Amino acid sequence: MSIKSFLKVIGRGSKGASNLDRDQAKEVFAQILGGNVSDLELGAFCIAMRIKGESASELMGFMDALEPHLHLLNPGARPTIILPSYNGARKQANLTPLLAGMLSAIGFIVLVQGVEKDQTRVTSYAIFESLGWPILNSANAFGSLLSLNTPIFCPLSVISPALQKLLDVREQIGLRNTGHVLAKLINPTTQNPWQVSNYTHPEYPEKLREYFQLRSANAILMRGSEGEPTASLQRLPEMHFLFSNNQDATSSEERFSEFNPFSGIDARSTATIVEKILSGNVACPSSILRQANEISRVAGLI
Repeated sequence: MSIKSFLKVIGRGSKGASNLDRDQAKEVFAQILGGNVSDLELGAFCIAMRIKGESASELMGFMDALEPHLHLLNPGARPTIILPSYNGARKQANLTPLLAGMLSAIGFIVLVQGVEKDQTRVTSYAIFESLGWPILNSANAFGSLLSLNTPIFCPLSVISPALQKLLDVREQIGLRNTGHVLAKLINPTTQNPWQVSNYTHPEYPEKLREYFQLRSANAILMRGSEGEPTASLQRLPEMHFLFSNNQDATSSEERFSEFNPFSGIDARSTATIVEKILSGNVACPSSILRQANEISRVAGLI
């Protein structure tokens, strides 16, 4: 099936393009995930959406199409946090596994969902491997990992092989696409957990707020550090807590000045320091400690 009619709507540049409505977005994305479009049309879609940007209604429709392609996990009744990890470390240590470990120690089930490899960055997956923490290899294995009481890494290739294929298009065209935006919004569970949603570009906060409110989700919106859902060592940005009942709260930005306990950004040295912090042998950076405590306070665990 051709998606040419949709490309005419979204492909007229940053000023001439229009948004798809929710049903149109669902239809075009269902065709893409089903492998029913040509490589040429798929590339055109990726570039057009990259230039135009996604609207909240388009994100809703794309997620409607994606849901049948998700292998959902059941964490039970325990409070759960979802941390999307799709960027990794480039200039400083990847702090997502540390945040995950801190939240797990407080009492959350913590699922870090993301990609396994990035040729230019240190992924959370690689750090989980170095830590020996559980990595999901099939949705059926999820239940057996819950008793370990450690964070669990859930590869996108396990959660949604169809969406992973769309992310892999980046290797051919050299640019991230709508699939990367959508992947960060995935709730891979059968429950309504707290999802951390980090952004970089200034046009996204309002879009994401509208999206999560439309989905009646529990979400934490924040500017990420190097594209990861954490504070940096020097700064904890504002965190906007959106409750599924349409209430909201905001924590203030905080700045910190302290030593960097991480001697490098590679997976092994990062994992070594994370282990020492979680065992109490090295002090946790104040920014990550505050982030974990603030999330736990708002989510009702402390």
